Amino acid sequence: MIRELSIPIFRSTVKAGFPSPANDYLEERIDLNKEIIKHPLSTFIIECEGDSMLNAFIPPKSRLVVDRSITPKNGDIVLAILNGDFTVKYLKKNQFKCWLIPANSKYKDIEITPEMEMQVWGVVIQILINPNDTKCML
Repeated sequence: MIRELSIPIFRSTVKAGFPSPANDYLEERIDLNKEIIKHPLSTFIIECEGDSMLNAFIPPKSRLVVDRSITPKNGDIVLAILNGDFTVKYLKKNQFKCWLIPANSKYKDIEITPEMEMQVWGVVIQILINPNDTKCML
């Protein structure tokens, strides 16, 4: 049984500039299970390493919430198994070919060929980042 996990939600946006009083906007509580996890039996979290997805806001040590019940579409960020190893990349496909695309220009696109074993394990639905674990990129 999945227990409800509710936390306060502020129905206001926050500016990365001048501070504003936030307690005036506290309106309700939200259940994170309902807000983030739509299919609990097919959803899991995996930690990411490496920097191939930096420009997709996925730094090393981020945790990815992956839903295996979602059919992957062109442009989705997916968790795939490529030749026995997990990787996270954008999925690009047309009626003839399929690619796994990194979000960092240091890395090349991976065209999936018949000789490769590739299976999409799920679609990334959320990215959890601990700001204390990430490197400052100034």
